[in-house]
Amino acid sequence: MRDSEPYLVQEVDTSAVSVRESADFWAEHICRNQGTLQFRFADAATFHGVTAAQHYAGYQLIGFRSDGITYARTRTDVRRDDDESLRVVVPTGGAMQFRQDDTTVQVSPGQGAVVTKARPFDFAQAHSAQGWVMNIPAGSLPLDIGAGPAVIDLRQGVGSVAFGMISELSKQRAAVDGLGFATTSDMAIELLKLCLRSGRELPTTLGAVDAAVRDYIRRHATDPELTPAAIAHHLGWSMRQVQLALQNTGTTPSRLIRAERLGHARRLLRESSADRTVAQIAYASGFRSLSAFGAAFKAQFGLTPQEARNH
Repeated sequence: MRDSEPYLVQEVDTSAVSVRESADFWAEHICRNQGTLQFRFADAATFHGVTAAQHYAGYQLIGFRSDGITYARTRTDVRRDDDESLRVVVPTGGAMQFRQDDTTVQVSPGQGAVVTKARPFDFAQAHSAQGWVMNIPAGSLPLDIGAGPAVIDLRQGVGSVAFGMISELSKQRAAVDGLGFATTSDMAIELLKLCLRSGRELPTTLGAVDAAVRDYIRRHATDPELTPAAIAHHLGWSMRQVQLALQNTGTTPSRLIRAERLGHARRLLRESSADRTVAQIAYASGFRSLSAFGAAFKAQFGLTPQEARNH
């Protein structure tokens, strides 16, 4: 029996419980998937909601449809569960309103919104709203601290491609496996990242530093000599500038280096011939220690490198 996290598909409908219990049932279900939240139901006595969720190794995509409701994450909630991950919400029916950092945005079908769980937010949806919520790691998308929710145009170009991938991934939830789900999620996240970067000018020096550091890591991550200090030196900025820039998007140089190396290793595990050993792949991806590689890979993807190769 494998000890890695399984790929799970779960469908929930409040019709399975009595109308009197549906609001409490929904609140408990959502908190299990999204962490600590507060709920304001438009009509708790008649509330109805449905979700179809996919989970694997830290990745999560949830399709939802529900009656009117407002979700709130308070300062107390932030302190309680210490979760800095991001949420990408993509409405497919009904307008939704997001508030964070004293900024309120209205998001309609054809758009997406990104909020961080590191700071309080409100998310309100009208009756019969529906869409998807993606849970992704902190730092996966470029967000300016204090700038409120980020809005993404999904109607054309790369945004439209990202929307199509998310839609099809949800439709194929029973046909894909865990590795396929995680890989497609990664690809969709990369497309959303392009949308956010191309949709606005980098407004600050720290924003420019963040973009340059990410690009440099992407091109040099497999070099075992790559360190945060080496990045700062090569780009001509102080270590403090680099740390502050990445802090704005909820990550660090070390985390980005590790994530890029792990992504490279996972691609090699899928694509390399069987005679190429796990150790060779680890070293080719920039890791100096096979044990450190194995531990980091298991923590990130929920399975060992050998299991990923055999999957």
